[in-house]
Amino acid sequence: MEETKLRILELYSGIGGMHYAAELANVGAEVVFSVDINTSANEVYRHNFKQTNQQSRNIESLSANEINKLKPNVIMMSPPCQPFTRVGLKLDVEDSRCSSFLHLLDVLPHLETVSLVLMENVVGFETSEMRNAFTKALKSCGFYFREFLLSPVSLQIPNSRNRYYLIAKKFTNFAFGTETDIMTAFPSNSCDITISVGQKTLEPYLEKNFADEELARYLLPAKTLMKYWRILDVRQRSDISSCCFTKAYTHYAEGTGSVLQHDSNESFQEKFADFEKDGNVAHLEPLQLRYFTPREIANLMGFPAPFSFPENTSLRTRYRLLGNSLNVLVVSSLLKILLK
Repeated sequence: MEETKLRILELYSGIGGMHYAAELANVGAEVVFSVDINTSANEVYRHNFKQTNQQSRNIESLSANEINKLKPNVIMMSPPCQPFTRVGLKLDVEDSRCSSFLHLLDVLPHLETVSLVLMENVVGFETSEMRNAFTKALKSCGFYFREFLLSPVSLQIPNSRNRYYLIAKKFTNFAFGTETDIMTAFPSNSCDITISVGQKTLEPYLEKNFADEELARYLLPAKTLMKYWRILDVRQRSDISSCCFTKAYTHYAEGTGSVLQHDSNESFQEKFADFEKDGNVAHLEPLQLRYFTPREIANLMGFPAPFSFPENTSLRTRYRLLGNSLNVLVVSSLLKILLK
């Protein structure tokens, strides 16, 4: 007799981070329907998941009846973060980008087969009115939930990406934590679950054998070095951490992600000391300071080797889409805990 697979409804699907997390968790699940309004993200998603029913549409057009026909057991979602992000206006539920999420809360009581929910968002969501409305709706539908603030660093991945997560299940409470506490680590009694961990230094995540013309594509321009050298977060291959990569990486220099010293044989301290003496940016050239490539960022975010972008996706769009995505290993670990 064929085993019944968990059926996942993937909302705000982006480039497929939730889908990859479900695959990595290896819990016998399939994505039966995926939806996002971002056409660039959808192109990447369809490029990697050609067999999935993926649609470009507003989630507000999804009715309870349509969802019930799909018979999903799990909803995995990463709603728009702009209403809650530290650099946004923090309009919360008043932001028009919350309207699809509010629609989902209206639909939730009428969903007949959904018993599990996994949601990701930015830090800041946990103090929002939207969060209060979300947890109230979950409770009224018989769900128990747990909230987390987690970074990939907790899985020994050398990249900081602190995010809010919520997992919820219907009718059965969790064996750890409470609904009044936000957890900042994976529950200790999840140790009997095999959780994927990363490799501690940046080196294994980096691309090998750069051709000269390929390297030139990612080197920081001299004018960027001259103007922003004091605020650049420069990392070495042997480093055990890196800053969060945002959608503005390469477009803005400050707070959007780390850069790499490509030539590790040169002394970072000596070259910068020489530069500070006379301001000649040529002193920094031997360091070969460069941006992390989209593939390297994808590696740090847990996307598997087969993941790729369509050839016509611009470099700027690749960075933007990755900056809007999520860490696959963190979500995969939470999905295992949810299904335990």
